[in-house]
Amino acid sequence: MENSKDEKLFDKDELVRHQTKECRVIAEYERTICIEYIDYPFPEEEEEYPHPRVIVRKDEVERLSS
Repeated sequence: MENSKDEKLFDKDELVRHQTKECRVIAEYERTICIEYIDYPFPEEEEEYPHPRVIVRKDEVERLSS
């Protein structure tokens, strides 16, 4: 039996960075995570960041805590 599918790499509410923006992990899926930007909305960047929560691939974020 392979349990790697069920193993979580991130903790809920863990702080991460996505495209220079600090975020909090909301949920984790098999290959992706749902993140919420901390200082949302970003003035003058509404087009680049139209939503406060997004789904991204796990390898697109950088961990802030060790």
